[in-house]
Amino acid sequence: MGLFDKMKDAQAQAKSAMANLGTMQGVPAGVSTAAPTNMDEMLRFRDLAQKLKASGVEAPAVITAIRRGEADPMSGSIKTEIDLNIKPADGDPYPATVKQSILPAWLDTLSAGEAVTVKFDPDDRTSALIYGGV
Repeated sequence: MGLFDKMKDAQAQAKSAMANLGTMQGVPAGVSTAAPTNMDEMLRFRDLAQKLKASGVEAPAVITAIRRGEADPMSGSIKTEIDLNIKPADGDPYPATVKQSILPAWLDTLSAGEAVTVKFDPDDRTSALIYGGV
């Protein structure tokens, strides 16, 4: 089989794979097998991360509770809600809840009572993300 024939064969296999995309044995035709995504949630997270990178205020915080959610089948990260008390340099500590996808290897090291570093939005001090340990 020559190179041209191999390319035609690869194209045919790709077309066949695309035609069968979304079908799995035992799943009725027309039912999506893709993992559902919440695009609005992803866009809000992206916007917050960009804002915090540009103008976020770094502060220490202490974790008070961790709630694990579902794992993302594509990235392996776990949707997590973390309650914490943020201790800004310019005021009293205050509670906040961070919603962040975290890889299991890092998440398994976090626990209630642990100190972490966050960046919070100066315009909405309860909008924050965890950036690491203190």
